[in-house]
Amino acid sequence: MAENTSPQGPGQALPARGAQPAAPPQVQLFEFALGFWRSRALVVAAELEIVDQLTGGPLHVDEIAARVNAHAPSLFRLLRALETAGVFKQVSPRVFANTPVSELLRKDVPGSHSAILRMSFTPGEGEFDAWMGLLGGVQTGKTAFEQVRGCTFWEFLRRNPKQGALFDESMRAVGEGVTPVVAGAYDWSRFPVIADIGGGVGTQLLEILKAHPSCRGILFDRADVVARAIPHDRIERVGGSFFERVPAADAYILRRVIHDWPDAESIAILKAIRAAANPGARVIVIERVVDDAPENAAGKWMDLLMMVVAGGKERTADDFRELFEKAGFELEQIVSMPAPMKLIVARTRG
Repeated sequence: MAENTSPQGPGQALPARGAQPAAPPQVQLFEFALGFWRSRALVVAAELEIVDQLTGGPLHVDEIAARVNAHAPSLFRLLRALETAGVFKQVSPRVFANTPVSELLRKDVPGSHSAILRMSFTPGEGEFDAWMGLLGGVQTGKTAFEQVRGCTFWEFLRRNPKQGALFDESMRAVGEGVTPVVAGAYDWSRFPVIADIGGGVGTQLLEILKAHPSCRGILFDRADVVARAIPHDRIERVGGSFFERVPAADAYILRRVIHDWPDAESIAILKAIRAAANPGARVIVIERVVDDAPENAAGKWMDLLMMVVAGGKERTADDFRELFEKAGFELEQIVSMPAPMKLIVARTRG
């Protein structure tokens, strides 16, 4: 909660020693507008691939404009504004260079945010459109994306291969830093067969099997997705719908899957797993766990994103407990990791 920056009256708390006083409310509200402007400017820089032109060193804005087919005076104003946020650096008048922040706009570097930003802030690419329906979503409870586009987000990706590929690329980038953390955060070796449900091309499962040579894996996703999966001699690729039937296994990974769906669909996924699970099997959901602390903002904004794009939600520990119970599981433990997400582990009941 923001501190009051006016002179303190009786009963008002003083700021903590050494704490920076909060900005005036007008400034705080202006920061919301700045956030949107910065995001759009950043994405335009990514779409123009300016960072790639600067990999060999600083360039004058006229040269950059010629290479990316832009209007030099307008491009200068864009880069000058982005410099105030640490994106690009003007090393001499109208000569710009990359910074560690702008480097992450490249497509081919570890931790690249190029696909994530384009998916989030480019009209027509997917997620950006959903925010245009936020008011209607809040008023009706219906998924904003469907109101704007007339179909589900997943159907939109199926109909538009270009956007589907961009989404796949953004998901790989999102998970890049988390994948090795998940592999080392849990004792996977006690499960002879591990099924990654909705596991994409298999990056997470590969990392787990690399760390645990005694395990075998099953990669389960749509047939067109597993057809593109990374080959591995201990991974069986199975295509299908996780609402209907999944393979038998000793452990099931659901990484960033459950949060895509409302409760009814999430329970249906878990029930399909319960019907196929070997005795004593575990379900390991890899997602954020939301709590009520106001300073824990990221999970709550991700929850809003899920609401407008896919109709899903980020969940509390009690939410997960209830989902598991309705599907025939019980919450066993929540494992913290040096990452925003946690391992929410459930075991079969009965």
